[in-house]
Amino acid sequence: METRRTSASVVNLNLRHMRLFLAVGDQGSQHAAGMATGFTQPAISQAIANMEQKLGSRLFERSRQGMQLSAAGQVLHARTQRVFEILASMHPWVKSSVSFDNRLKMQHLVILMEVDHLRQYSTAARSLGLSAPTVHRLARELALLAVEPPFRRKGNSIETTATGDQLVAHAGRALAEIYAAFDDLGDMAGASTGSITLGAMPLARTDILPDVICDACERDPMASVELVEADYSTLVEGLRRGSIDVILGASRGADVGSDLVERIIFTDELSAFARRGHPLEGRRDITREDLARFPWIAPHTGSPTRTAFERLFDGEVPRFGLITSSSLVVVRALLARSDRLTLLSRRRALYEEDQGLLVPLSYPLPQTQRSICITTRRDWRPTRFQSSFVQRLLNSK
Repeated sequence: METRRTSASVVNLNLRHMRLFLAVGDQGSQHAAGMATGFTQPAISQAIANMEQKLGSRLFERSRQGMQLSAAGQVLHARTQRVFEILASMHPWVKSSVSFDNRLKMQHLVILMEVDHLRQYSTAARSLGLSAPTVHRLARELALLAVEPPFRRKGNSIETTATGDQLVAHAGRALAEIYAAFDDLGDMAGASTGSITLGAMPLARTDILPDVICDACERDPMASVELVEADYSTLVEGLRRGSIDVILGASRGADVGSDLVERIIFTDELSAFARRGHPLEGRRDITREDLARFPWIAPHTGSPTRTAFERLFDGEVPRFGLITSSSLVVVRALLARSDRLTLLSRRRALYEEDQGLLVPLSYPLPQTQRSICITTRRDWRPTRFQSSFVQRLLNSK
């Protein structure tokens, strides 16, 4: 799944330097950090200078009393702590936690993400600005660290193993914390270059998001918003891997995982829609049998709207001429050219209804009431821009 987050932007950061930065922040001096980590003070000093140069921020206030975290350093320290907490949770899938912690590099994390996404070592190498031999070497190093190789060749492509899936998910969340740190530091420098990646279901894309995006970007004109359009399972995978920040769509209720949190925005209801001039338009005595006499367009199996569609016919779904599609553009075109019917949210079809392209039929569907929500990881720590964006979503009733 491709998003705004390019692993190439962090590939040159040094995980060992980040560990030493964390130690100095915890201990309050390079001497104490050296005692705790076994590194010399010159090595620690070089690591801190390297991080400050790459991040463009002063991370410590130096005095005779030691080294105190600057405002930027405090922000980075909190994010860095979270990075290493996530990396520590990868231990069940590695052979030796000590060896893993000592030998893991930032390049390993970005290789996990890029190879999993692109399915080719050579393509991943080009994406990261690395040589193909370097990517192959990093993949071999990961294979030696993990309980099984994270990747295996399948035909002309690379597939991720079960262990690789776990490592990729953790790597994605760790990298997400680093990207958030970049945004936090940019905010502190007055750049206001926040960013958010949203997994948006169809209703959200046509009704809710346009106003929220315009409002948010008017407040933060340098911020970036990326929409990822996919089925729910793909969006949840991206959410768990850190490549998506928020999903906006219908609530799954008890089916949502314990690692995710849903927050309800509003309650919505479905209606049966048809083209203007359809034989059922204007009738007040429509029955379920009337609805079953016409061919239908239904969304994919597993979606809340598909479940509502199946309940409408007590599980005996009309099979003749059934077309499956979740694209409003396709649905609108098919309805306009036929007597087909479909189920849509009134909010999703607001434009089509206002323009007279589609009409809701007079057949009440109270059993189709559903909650529209935002879904995030339970441990998600949003940046200022992300928090502000989510608040706008929660207020968009």
